[in-house]
Amino acid sequence: MMEKDFERFQAGPNEALRNRVYVTLSPTRNIVLNRRAYELLGRPQAVRLYYSRERGAIGLEVSSPRFNEAFPVMPNGPSGYRISAAPFCRHYNISPEETLKFITPELNGLTMTLKLSETVSVARPKRKRPKKV
Repeated sequence: MMEKDFERFQAGPNEALRNRVYVTLSPTRNIVLNRRAYELLGRPQAVRLYYSRERGAIGLEVSSPRFNEAFPVMPNGPSGYRISAAPFCRHYNISPEETLKFITPELNGLTMTLKLSETVSVARPKRKRPKKV
């Protein structure tokens, strides 16, 4: 057992990119899935969002885009997919100050659970601007 002043690193080692399930929540309240996570979820056109106050977890469930409460899943760059979850995040007062990566997104068929207590910051350091003389 480590001494009390040590912190356990929870993210683990790097996996091969093609096998990695990568899901983040940004300060702009976008949930971003990499291609692997999107495929494992069944390549949905839309999802319904749920929140468990008790567990501090976000739930995604594959849905038809025809439902009013369905959030569209849109391409985001060459290998990612984005869910604009701002109304959901505002309603549940979820407002990350930096981009958070979910350490262990749980996939169960056509649902995914994202625990807010199991995240690490993946924010890039801010660029230093050169001083003007």
